Amino acid sequence: MSKNIKFDYKFGVKLIKSTLNKLPNGSGVYKFINIYNEILYIGKAKNLKKRVSSYTNLSKQSNRIKLLISSLKKIDFIKTHTESDSLILENNLIKKFKPRFNIRLIDDKSYPYILISTSKEWPQIRKYRGKINKKNSFFGPFSSSNSVDNILKQIEAAFLLRNCSDRMFSLRKRPCIKYQIKRCSAPCVNFISKEKYGKLVKEAVDFLKGKNFDYKKNLIKEMEAESKLQNYEKAASLRDRIKALSKITNERYSDINSDEDFDIIFIKEKYEMIAIQVFSFRKGKNLGNKSFLFSDLIFDKTHEILEQFIMFFYSQNTVPKEIFVNEKLKNIDLFKNLLSKNTNFKVKIKLPLRGKKRELMKIVENNVDVVLNKRVSAKEKEKSILNEIKTILSLNKNPNRIEVYDNSHLNGTNPTGAMVTYEDLLFQKNSYRKFNIKTSKERVNDDYYMMRQVFERRFKFDKEWKKKIPDLIIIDGGRGHLNIVKKVLENFKINDLDIIAISKGVNRNNGDETIHTNEKSINFDKRSQNLFFLQRLRDEAHRFAVSSTKSRHEKSLKNSIFDKIEGLGKKTKSNLLSYFGSIDNIKTASIGDLKKVPNIGTKMAKKLYYEFNRNV
Repeated sequence: MSKNIKFDYKFGVKLIKSTLNKLPNGSGVYKFINIYNEILYIGKAKNLKKRVSSYTNLSKQSNRIKLLISSLKKIDFIKTHTESDSLILENNLIKKFKPRFNIRLIDDKSYPYILISTSKEWPQIRKYRGKINKKNSFFGPFSSSNSVDNILKQIEAAFLLRNCSDRMFSLRKRPCIKYQIKRCSAPCVNFISKEKYGKLVKEAVDFLKGKNFDYKKNLIKEMEAESKLQNYEKAASLRDRIKALSKITNERYSDINSDEDFDIIFIKEKYEMIAIQVFSFRKGKNLGNKSFLFSDLIFDKTHEILEQFIMFFYSQNTVPKEIFVNEKLKNIDLFKNLLSKNTNFKVKIKLPLRGKKRELMKIVENNVDVVLNKRVSAKEKEKSILNEIKTILSLNKNPNRIEVYDNSHLNGTNPTGAMVTYEDLLFQKNSYRKFNIKTSKERVNDDYYMMRQVFERRFKFDKEWKKKIPDLIIIDGGRGHLNIVKKVLENFKINDLDIIAISKGVNRNNGDETIHTNEKSINFDKRSQNLFFLQRLRDEAHRFAVSSTKSRHEKSLKNSIFDKIEGLGKKTKSNLLSYFGSIDNIKTASIGDLKKVPNIGTKMAKKLYYEFNRNV
């Protein structure tokens, strides 16, 4: 059984024409919907009637727009007061519904920053995502979490600042291991005075701002002086700090000899894909780049994609003073005004034609070409692997959409089934699903029972997403698991699906796997690219299953521990966990510490304390 999608171009055009007399001439948002009530595309318009009528112009339609029109069953619209309102609404609706033909940012996390909490008595340094305030010092944004982790490691070694939570800081009676490995000055136990620690904080802030050029020179002089006095341990400590500084300076902070804050956003269409690359510069320093790849978008013009991307990107990330683009935006004033709303400066969007910024654009374009060529090469390789797998395993279809399943539990608790989706040569994280298994303690180790429950729920077709049928199902398990799944699907009268199971060898080593199909069992060569590919799919399902189980366990632990305490609301539970950092810390807290949490008075603090210490 598969989900039949009917394509009828003539009906789509007729539907658009019949809808035009209902559409207003003002601004708004329109939604193209298919027979299964799935939103295929969301668009904005200054003039709804004019924009939607443009889809009936045959001479201006790409193949992707024709495919969209052929899939149409319904058109909805929402009228807005202004064009800027329609832009914001479009952005919010795309995030919510994630239509197939719109931009979808798979990695939609905001960029990480380095935060030094200068508002605190003993400032802390750490990685941070979220809104920036004026109380503390922020540096970034950085292109990746790894970049921040590496820089933090060196900053800690160079300036000996703490990165522990305030809770841990207040509880320490002796220094932690960070002090032993010379990455903290142990202010928690007063191994450094407040004055000296404050000086280290200021030096770190100045260094990250690019102001303190003499700091490294001063450390070198201090090291040489200590060495002459034969204070070799002190000299060695200073040497390590100098090494840390050198590593940051040489590897992380290439600059363009300016004090500017700007982003470069470059868009390019090639190989039927759209690539966008963002380079971020703060105080003239290049803080790295991030790539985004898209396919199956229906836009005719790259400036439309760029406009939508900018709205997505800066709804999650801090807006710089200047944004340099390689495509002229049609609604440039509208975007400048919208982006400037949440800043204390006017945002400029420019297309550089000459000078240093133009040279930087060429460098960014080279990066975009590398990303596109690499992706095309990887896609061709994976296409070849999928064709080989189809032949070797005698599959009925080319496996374009693959669903991979695994089960997990934590010491017999919180059993969870997981499904990951691989489609169009990419892991589609928006299509991942987890299934909270309903079972007794006696059956929690019954993997067959868990697998049966997962597939009975997956193929029930009681939700819209379940109607999308995979070309291939992969199960982490043996022939027994395969037979269970096959029987479940037969009960649903689904008989034409390709199913394989991957079982590990006796020693459970990578490379010893056996691939089971309905007709045969196969062992690939340990160095086979086909085996590596299947292992990658299986391992992603295992990772998602384990992380889902842990998440479920933590959630149930939070709920169960607080359930017995009357009068404890959701907000207060959240405050407790935010303040103490973990359940264990809450359990061992004193009444005085509990009272420090927002919304916790003396009565509730005592109630919590006695609940957790009744058997002590």
